[in-house]
Amino acid sequence: MSAHRDDGSELGAQDIFANPPTDNGSRPASRPVAGAHGGARAHGLTRDQPVAGGRGWGRGPIPVDERKFRYDVMRAKSVAPVAFSVSKADRMTADEAGDLLHRIHQTLGIDTAEEQRILAFDRALWFEHTINGASMMQPGRGQFIVDGLSLDMNLVKGFFGENQRRFFRAFADDIAEANRDVLDAFDPFDPGSAEKVGQLRQVAAERGLHKYPHLAHDSSDACVTISLEERMAVIASKRIVIASVSNKVDQFPGRVPEGLGRASGQVPVAVGD
Repeated sequence: MSAHRDDGSELGAQDIFANPPTDNGSRPASRPVAGAHGGARAHGLTRDQPVAGGRGWGRGPIPVDERKFRYDVMRAKSVAPVAFSVSKADRMTADEAGDLLHRIHQTLGIDTAEEQRILAFDRALWFEHTINGASMMQPGRGQFIVDGLSLDMNLVKGFFGENQRRFFRAFADDIAEANRDVLDAFDPFDPGSAEKVGQLRQVAAERGLHKYPHLAHDSSDACVTISLEERMAVIASKRIVIASVSNKVDQFPGRVPEGLGRASGQVPVAVGD
């Protein structure tokens, strides 16, 4: 009787360690452990192998729509991003505008002058654009004088061709900065300074930009460093200008009604006269 109780006690102890009770009091089935000679031992202490990396829970990230992408988007996002840039169609790129401006400097023979003279020429060009606009239908009678050097605006505008607006849009922020310098340098006792500030404020008032006269140029909507309030003022200004000014460049001259010149005695006038 005692030998039977000893064996039962020893096996019972092993059962306790081999199969610990679960929450509901039941004991899971024991798993045999391989012995030294490859055989399975019926009893012994066992452990479950932990899952490598752990197990996630929940639904996980939203999957990529494989109908639209034929590559591993998640892998592409997991590595260092590749830089990209896009040019805007309504303006020249910085490289294109810089090359054209430098060609103007070279043709006029000022590319080897002192930097302050070249900067003065550029600012004169920006200010001329501000007060006269960038319309291709302008007669181009304007001129500007830089340190005694008088330049005809027709000569300069000949470099732009149909890209005149795109050129000035590329320098929109530089033009706004030049206009700020004109306002900051205002001296009522200097006739030249007073005239420039008066011209700038006149254009700004006509465009509804009296609060932001430095944004009175045609290309101000292409500025990228202005505040939201300034941008809203520029957008409102564009509505005023577009509603009151007819862009003859984009107009299509319709056909003259038949008999207009003969019956009524009127002679058709060419568009732009």
